[in-house]
Amino acid sequence: MQEMTTQLVTALSLTDNKGLEKDRQYLFSLQVSAEGVIRLVTTDDIEVYYASVHDFLICWSKITSLGWANDKETFQKMLAELKGAP
Repeated sequence: MQEMTTQLVTALSLTDNKGLEKDRQYLFSLQVSAEGVIRLVTTDDIEVYYASVHDFLICWSKITSLGWANDKETFQKMLAELKGAP
């Protein structure tokens, strides 16, 4: 399996499907496969897939990247720092 960079993102949901709540701000990890499939997992464990960047962009607004990591340990540390853990 190819190593992938994980983006830490905040965004406002424009839809209430797939377990998301419309107009709610989410914090999530975002990955894109070599085939262009976008996978996101919110901090409250909602997992959503999008077939293309277009599909992702029409479902979210106010998209902000908070950083990225090339491995799980770096990503977990970044998330803990964001949440205010020492």
